[in-house]
Amino acid sequence: MDNSHKTPFCLAGKKIWVAGQTGMVGSAVLKRLASEDCELFMVERPELDLRDQKAVRSWLNKNKPDVIVVAAATVGGILANSSRPAEFLYDNLAIETNIIHGAYEIGVQKLLFLGSACIYPRDASQPMSEEALLTGPLEPTNQWYAVAKIAGIKLCEAYRKQYQCDFISAQPNNLYGAGDNFDPDTSHVIPALIVKAHAAKTTVQSSIEIWGTGSPMREFLHVDDLADALVHLLKTYSGLTHINIGTGEEISIHELA
Repeated sequence: MDNSHKTPFCLAGKKIWVAGQTGMVGSAVLKRLASEDCELFMVERPELDLRDQKAVRSWLNKNKPDVIVVAAATVGGILANSSRPAEFLYDNLAIETNIIHGAYEIGVQKLLFLGSACIYPRDASQPMSEEALLTGPLEPTNQWYAVAKIAGIKLCEAYRKQYQCDFISAQPNNLYGAGDNFDPDTSHVIPALIVKAHAAKTTVQSSIEIWGTGSPMREFLHVDDLADALVHLLKTYSGLTHINIGTGEEISIHELA
């Protein structure tokens, strides 16, 4: 791990903006930062469309945060990714480019971009290391989201290399916890299974349908544990390499169900 901070980055007294504060990750990070001696910006989605470059630039110039956590994204499961590819690619590219470039323009002291485990090749060896990025084809079912997230990671690297910006990125494994999405069309695996199990229980069904064979192995991380890790990275990490965050323990979808 390349860590160029000689001393920890101090959050005390800093003005911090968590972009995507109403999402599962954003709300968990806000809750975690509440215990730090910092000022938190609160801006609701209707007040600021992060896809609008002019609006984002105006907001940043007016409020001038010292630290930004980019947790905002258009997200969803396999069905959402496959049925709305243009939306997943365009929205996420717009959000991250607007915020990252705007952060550079106003001289933000630290930016943390949140990636995703889906950035890695479909057939990457397990456990996946940071070095596996761009070494093979992506999983086709979520490639649109993955491409956008890879672009965000590379933007952070590029602004660090060209402008010496302290922009870092981190990739969590599959998340679960408070604030998760339980929409059957857009949810990820754990909330999707909960919805199916609840429906089966209430309609007295003896089984539920699981897409695929159930054999794929997945690693899961509680969103509060992720929030702890992200705050730790803000304080201690300033390297070029994106950082994986996970538990190191896998379970099959069949066992999970």
